[in-house]
Formats: sequence, C-alpha cells, structure tokens
Amino acid sequence: MASMNGLSKLGLPKLSDNMDPEDARALRSYLYQMQEQLQYVLTNLDTENMSDTLRSKLQGL
Repeated sequence: MASMNGLSKLGLPKLSDNMDPEDARALRSYLYQMQEQLQYVLTNLDTENMSDTLRSKLQGL
C-alpha cells in the first residue's frame, strides 16, 4: 500500500523540448493542482466516508 509520505516524492514527468512553452506551463500547473487536491483529500479523509469493512481493517492496524 502506498503511504502519504510517498506522495511528496512524486515528481513531474520530463516534458519534451519540442512542446510549446505555454502548453508546458499549463500542463505543469494542472498537474500541481491535481497533486494538491489529491493530497488534501487523502489527508482529510474521514472515517464516515469509509465502508464498515475498511474501517474495521484500519482499526486492526
């Protein structure tokens, strides 16, 4: 299972030198936003949003 610490180690892929600089900026901006949203959701996941089965498994850890 991936850990939350592993998210911070994810890097952006190397974009082609042939890519339009404006497109590259837009893509990087979008990817950063997606990473921030994912990190927020995973950090703030409440047990009310989990199934009973998953909640039981997590309590056993």
